[in-house]
Amino acid sequence: MGMRPPTTAPGQHLGFHDRLQALRQDSSSGSSIFSGSPTPPLPAIAENWEVHSAHSVFSDSASSCGSDTFTDMNSPLPPFDSLDSFARSAPELHEVKQLQMDPLEGFAKDPYDEEIATTREIFAPTSALSRSSSYPDPTSAFLSPNGSGGSPYDFSVPPFSEYTTRESRRGLLDHFCNVLSHLIVFKEESGNPFRQMVLPMAQKSQPLLNAIYAISSAHLEHRGLHVEERALDLHSKALSGLQNLVAHKDEGNRDEVLAVIILMLYYEVVRSGSSTVLNSHLRGALSIMRERRGKRSPTSAFLERAFRYFDVASALSFGSSPMSGTILAPTAQDYNTMPDRSAMAAVDTLFGLVADLWPLIHRLASLVDVKRNLEKQELASPGHEKASNMRSDFETNTSSIELALHQWIPKIPAVVVATENPADDSRLQSILNNAEAHRQAAFVFLYRNLLSQPRSSAKVQTSAKQALQTCLRVVIFSGPMAALVWPLFTAACEAIEDNDRNVARTVFRHLETRQGMNNIVTAWEVCEEIWRRRDAGQGDVEWRDVAQDLGREVIFG
Repeated sequence: MGMRPPTTAPGQHLGFHDRLQALRQDSSSGSSIFSGSPTPPLPAIAENWEVHSAHSVFSDSASSCGSDTFTDMNSPLPPFDSLDSFARSAPELHEVKQLQMDPLEGFAKDPYDEEIATTREIFAPTSALSRSSSYPDPTSAFLSPNGSGGSPYDFSVPPFSEYTTRESRRGLLDHFCNVLSHLIVFKEESGNPFRQMVLPMAQKSQPLLNAIYAISSAHLEHRGLHVEERALDLHSKALSGLQNLVAHKDEGNRDEVLAVIILMLYYEVVRSGSSTVLNSHLRGALSIMRERRGKRSPTSAFLERAFRYFDVASALSFGSSPMSGTILAPTAQDYNTMPDRSAMAAVDTLFGLVADLWPLIHRLASLVDVKRNLEKQELASPGHEKASNMRSDFETNTSSIELALHQWIPKIPAVVVATENPADDSRLQSILNNAEAHRQAAFVFLYRNLLSQPRSSAKVQTSAKQALQTCLRVVIFSGPMAALVWPLFTAACEAIEDNDRNVARTVFRHLETRQGMNNIVTAWEVCEEIWRRRDAGQGDVEWRDVAQDLGREVIFG
């Protein structure tokens, strides 16, 4: 793993309530409010960094944005359960500090930075079922998906032989379990749902098995590895099987159909595929969900939540409204049922710490079509009462969303306790910054896409700079990088200064290195072309037009 920022020394870890007291201290002097906490010195390579402190993400003091002390970044997490009443206001543009041109230069590389072999030896009998990558560590990859002895799904020797007798396909299953399933979730303390829920279904479902093969093969192909079966061929087999499932669907196989569709959505992300295909899959999933009559199983609930993530992410990708109606934020009951009382209990497997922010982003995406219809009405009937009413409703909605975004903070119920493990603390800091990146990107989307403010406006640039810096902190803390493409791309498209653009490049590089998915490369290419055109004096280009000119489609996921 890459080098992580130092954390507090053993035995000197601050609890949540201690952190709250520190956060409430007056920081008007501009010094670190955690300066009293014993923190080991940084490596020499990072001594000249100028990066915001991690706690300043939720600070209401403008001076916290001007602190020069990088070691603030390593301060423990703020007490989420006590932050609801913690006032905060947006900093001014001049208060957002600049970052160095390459903040991560010189730090140890992640394992994915190492050269990956491009031979078929990965599928040889002696290595096909070993770890396909050194990241992440599959500590429970070959355990029973249900985590208990005597399960009908216990893996035999050789692993995955109950799924297939072909060594190459067992290698694809290994890659799915040991690499891919880790990259698309935020936590696995209570198990990985793709291994615990989806994989067991695949033992009796050839279409689902083909979908797993297809997404694994696509991921390996993007990494430059030669595989025995092309991802495109496996994808075609999965689609053919899906058509048969849909033609003969009943209440008993709805989870199977939905699981195949969800994996097909992930396939489109890995391949940076077609919006037409992706929307077709979403419509199919929505139809399956609406037809469900029986009680939802845990697997059903997980798959439906995955759909709701993709529904909003796709709407943001294509400038359309989500297909589903309003989604609800998780309630206190959702947390009380969790047996885990650590701080990680509040981290959602799919959404991280943005589960209760996602409904707001859903509303933002829904307003795109509202704005489009409003503009048509104003052009057709300027000054008409209907157009005036539509404008009033639109402004009310955008104002309420802006206020909600200012007030939003990740919520961890009071029943959970602080983590005393520095590694877990670093993970939480990464997940926290991922959530803040989504919030800042939502501001950028609101100001640029809905309120049509100029790119150079203080509100747009302040939010874009903060989104890029929180994306960078996700990388620095070496935590999960799932779902980072949308906030990174949204902010990067608005970057004007070279420093901000270089921060975006740094995050894109590390994100692609870690995740290894083609949609990241596509988003990066489009960003670079946007910057080139603006620098060439082509004016305020729209990123979807640029993507179309390049023959690309940017898919968030």
